[in-house]
Amino acid sequence: MKNVMGFIPAGGKGMRMKPFKLIKELLPVLIQNEGQENEVNLLIENAVNVLHSGGIKNVVCTINFDKEILMKILSDIGGPSSDMKFSFVIQKHLDTEYGLPLGIAAAEPFIRGHTIFMKFPDTIVYPLNCFEELYEFHCEKKSDLTLGVFPTDNSKNLGPVMIDKNHKIIRLEDKPDNPSENNTWNVLIWEDSFLDLLMREVELYRKSHTVNKQELKIYDIMVKAIEEKLNVNAYFFENGKCIDISCVQDATLLWNQYGSKIGHNIVM
Repeated sequence: MKNVMGFIPAGGKGMRMKPFKLIKELLPVLIQNEGQENEVNLLIENAVNVLHSGGIKNVVCTINFDKEILMKILSDIGGPSSDMKFSFVIQKHLDTEYGLPLGIAAAEPFIRGHTIFMKFPDTIVYPLNCFEELYEFHCEKKSDLTLGVFPTDNSKNLGPVMIDKNHKIIRLEDKPDNPSENNTWNVLIWEDSFLDLLMREVELYRKSHTVNKQELKIYDIMVKAIEEKLNVNAYFFENGKCIDISCVQDATLLWNQYGSKIGHNIVM
């Protein structure tokens, strides 16, 4: 395996969780383990487990000052008995800069020079070992950027991807009213070539009049990568699934889907 590293972007404000006091990365969620008993984990533990199943030992995590508790939680997970180690970057200027690329840019000095496996801290994906398969595909294609794409029930709030038979992207969509596909990208693998493009776009964003006004979206940077002929590919996990936990209602729905099977429901 090449020089790989995990990345968990947890520096956002989580505004859709308001007025709930608990940060969403620490919501208890039910994880279904094929052939084993289901487990209740903290939501961010799914990101950790998915990265670990992909062979990742070192993880960089962006956080903000309101989420310093994640340093303790993840450091405990990566304690003496674990083969995983976590490093943390405080993402600043959240009142004037908004968007995932800004979190990646904050971590750039630490992630450059590595093949990066990125997993969101607020989603659940199956299969849990998806990165193992995705990395093999990424190397085979010699990709600059590879998108892991999963079936989902909520594509209109996520990022559907139209993919041709050669795994090239026909079209990316961002929270479309009428999605073309019932899927979404949710994990990424990238090389420094994609990071270079991202850093350039972040610099342009910071110099532009749009600061303080609109989000810098990773969607736009991925589209730019395709336009500039970077080697961008997508891999569809046909039997997989992506569950987005963006608010308390999403977590409640997940629990009630399980509770309906055992005769219990919860209300928040």
